[in-house]
Amino acid sequence: MNHYLSYVLDSKEVRKKLGNDTMFHFDQSPLVYAEIWKPIEISFAKLSGVKKGDIPDLMIRNGRLFLNEKAYECLRETLEAHGEFLPVTFGSEAGYLFNILRLADDIGGLNQKLSTRDEHDDLQSLVFHEEKMIKILVFRTSFDDYMGVYCNGAFKQAVENAGLKGLVFSLDL
Repeated sequence: MNHYLSYVLDSKEVRKKLGNDTMFHFDQSPLVYAEIWKPIEISFAKLSGVKKGDIPDLMIRNGRLFLNEKAYECLRETLEAHGEFLPVTFGSEAGYLFNILRLADDIGGLNQKLSTRDEHDDLQSLVFHEEKMIKILVFRTSFDDYMGVYCNGAFKQAVENAGLKGLVFSLDL
């Protein structure tokens, strides 16, 4: 099994480029950034338990997708209606953070009866009305504080057909 590095944002650079009051690196809320965005240098680091790893083609962190150039070229048309591509660099390479702006909450896609939290407010179950989400390729929800990225089968198939590495699909939380 391949292990992948995770992208890291430098908070000083984020504030320098986007303004001191911008909390992009901490706030996962679905806010539009394209109007103020300036390309940011990101780095890649090992997360806990990863001894060594590769830079992924595609990965999720804090409710946003990282795409390298290969992933961007393969998925740009598929994703563009669901959010905004924010340019980043890493070393001599270019990539994008995809800020997902489509929310299950906006179209009644979250099944609020079956989505639950425990007594410590930890997420226990998350259920969507699939018939309402069928045309939404990638989306987020306020129920998990916009931390997760969820998709339909068409997005999963597009990633697999392109042979992109780094993203793990799961039916479980």
